[in-house]
Amino acid sequence: MLPNPKLPILVLRLSLLLALAPFVALMAYTQPFFDDFRNAYWTREHGMWGVQQWLFQTWTGRFTSTVFMTVLNPVTYGWLGGVKVVAAGLFVGLWASLAHLLRVLFGTLLRVAFSWGMAFWCSAVLLALFCNAAPAPFSFLYWFCGAVAYQIPLISLLNFTALAVLAGWGPAARQWRYAGWACVPLLLALVGNELTLLQALPVLALLGYALPAAARPKWWLWAVVGGAAAALALVAPGNWARAQAMAPPTDPLHAYRWLVLGPRSLYSALLFVARPMVAFSVAAAALSGLWLGYRHRAAGAGVVRLSRRGWLLVLAAFGALNGLGFVLFRYVVVGPPLTRAQNEMLLVMLLSVAALGSLVAQQLPEHHGRATGWLRSGTLAVVLMAGLFGTGHVPEAWRELLTSAEPFDTQMKARFAALRATRAARAPAVVLPPLRLHYGHVLVPLLRFSTFIEFDIDLTPGCDGTINGVMERYFEVPRVCCSPGAPPLPAPK
Repeated sequence: MLPNPKLPILVLRLSLLLALAPFVALMAYTQPFFDDFRNAYWTREHGMWGVQQWLFQTWTGRFTSTVFMTVLNPVTYGWLGGVKVVAAGLFVGLWASLAHLLRVLFGTLLRVAFSWGMAFWCSAVLLALFCNAAPAPFSFLYWFCGAVAYQIPLISLLNFTALAVLAGWGPAARQWRYAGWACVPLLLALVGNELTLLQALPVLALLGYALPAAARPKWWLWAVVGGAAAALALVAPGNWARAQAMAPPTDPLHAYRWLVLGPRSLYSALLFVARPMVAFSVAAAALSGLWLGYRHRAAGAGVVRLSRRGWLLVLAAFGALNGLGFVLFRYVVVGPPLTRAQNEMLLVMLLSVAALGSLVAQQLPEHHGRATGWLRSGTLAVVLMAGLFGTGHVPEAWRELLTSAEPFDTQMKARFAALRATRAARAPAVVLPPLRLHYGHVLVPLLRFSTFIEFDIDLTPGCDGTINGVMERYFEVPRVCCSPGAPPLPAPK
């Protein structure tokens, strides 16, 4: 007897809401950090257009992301609370973009019934698995510049793919309109981040193979627009300066990295996938994709059959989509991917694994055993996810929300008020206390709570820390020091 198909769905939806709720709620307490302030005072010093030229020449060719980080940075205009709005807006945009892509893939490309409600919940599965297992959730969800650099290009790639599918298989009267609109997110994806640029290549290659012959001119339009934009970003002097600064030739294999690029990239990928939370999250995504594929078959939807050549191309695109990032970092920084880049790599992996699982379910023969019944009902995926949500970042986020989020928000506002008062009084220095919190890892990564973090967001004890200097320049205070013995700051009115 097969399990009740309705019970796993109800349990799954409840677990997804409970898993995502703390991450969304924590966005109400986030504060600006490091590059948010730094890009703001650079804009103040160089001007709106001058800062674009200066960064292009000295640090980065991501000229679309640069605009968001400078001209469209709320911290530039003194609106420090604006980072909360941006964090929430980008998360909603990412959720909507995942849902949009899934609905277009199933509804337009595969011609199966796929409502917005189904797209909403399927996207929630991917987001919950991602938030729970993300290597560095702070730099993807809560840090303004990190979110801009990684979320906006990824959101753009998701929407480009959806619009490209509509341009090839959607209503004939609107196909060229979709093709034209697709150029905008393609531009943002290719020049917003080098990692997303590489991820876009297999997507474009797969589209070039699969698009109907009548739609080939649209693909050439994207190739010309995207190629010109990517070339402009890649030749930026700032990109080469940043690559040299990030990877000084201290690695003994630096000069010979081309000879070992493949094995080292594969080694990084295996280490990444072997992490327990990543491995089990990928398995849950695969089971969810299989369940979705079986569900459409049970509903009488048409079965998608691929030729041997088609399978080879899909698997090659899947490997390139999930592998090129490791190659990029093994060449540029001669090491494993930065943890903030691993966030995007994980989310792309979860999405592609789920899509591949759904496609595999279309090819498998019919079976009616107990194991297949549990798989088709979604019970296996629900059980695995329920266990994951009890061990990853979800309990950490709940703990942080209940114990540290509000004190963090209050203490940071008091710190900013003290810095403004010091500037107004023209005092030579200000001594601030460190953050005093019960816990910090997801929204407030602090070294004293965990050594497995990318950034310690607090001031450095003494007067010479990097973040201390950033506070000095942004708030125009001669000296910013941090002392554990400093008294707590009064709460801002």
